[in-house]
Amino acid sequence: MEIMQRQKYILDQLRQQGTIKITDISKEIDVSRETIRKDIYTLDKQGLVQAIRGGATTPQSVNETKYGKRQHEAVAEKKEIATNALRLIHDGESIFLDYGTTAFQVAEKIKHSQLTNLTVITNSTFVLNSLQFVKDIQFVLLGGTMRTSEGSLSGPITLDNIDNLYADIGFFGCGGVNLQAGITNHYIEEVEVSKKMMAHCRMKVILADHTKFEKNALYKTTDIDNVDAIITDDQLDSRLAKQIRLADISLISGK
Repeated sequence: MEIMQRQKYILDQLRQQGTIKITDISKEIDVSRETIRKDIYTLDKQGLVQAIRGGATTPQSVNETKYGKRQHEAVAEKKEIATNALRLIHDGESIFLDYGTTAFQVAEKIKHSQLTNLTVITNSTFVLNSLQFVKDIQFVLLGGTMRTSEGSLSGPITLDNIDNLYADIGFFGCGGVNLQAGITNHYIEEVEVSKKMMAHCRMKVILADHTKFEKNALYKTTDIDNVDAIITDDQLDSRLAKQIRLADISLISGK
């Protein structure tokens, strides 16, 4: 089994069980305990697990599933990003919003805007809650299996429902933005939804506050040159901003 497959298996088992033992994982996938121990230490350094004696557990600092906690992080930056995202939306358009907390801020901006005759497609119940009673918005909620802690829908049903849906513009969150690794995120199921939805959007926009840059999450969503724009906040390091623009990538930042 390749290293990425092993690490995915470890993360999947950790999400299901909360705590895993090296001996159990070693037996289940028939590799040495030392190999699993090294994989766990690698994931620990990335902040994706917390290594403990004989195994691993879910770290408090990483819990990307703690949606409520993230809603209170970098709020000003996310609102700034959402304000710039709103400027890309026009009356009568169809929009995809993913499940991230910054996409939720975009939904909130739409709710309080003067935009009319919009169609909003999402795999987020939080976006649904924000926009479901807004006049002049047609809402499409992708079905699927819900990860309740994130309010996100994914899986085969979600992917099938995307087949006949197309959007003018899609807004996608991420766990990392890196010129070499591309756009990455933390959970493979949601990444697959993002990949397919990107193929069904005329314009693809990444929402990423300055803390996401030069970081990698575990799963790749797309190459950085496959997106049309990245919206960030005004705290992004000027050196990084210059590198991205020199790579001929549209970068939108500032108030």
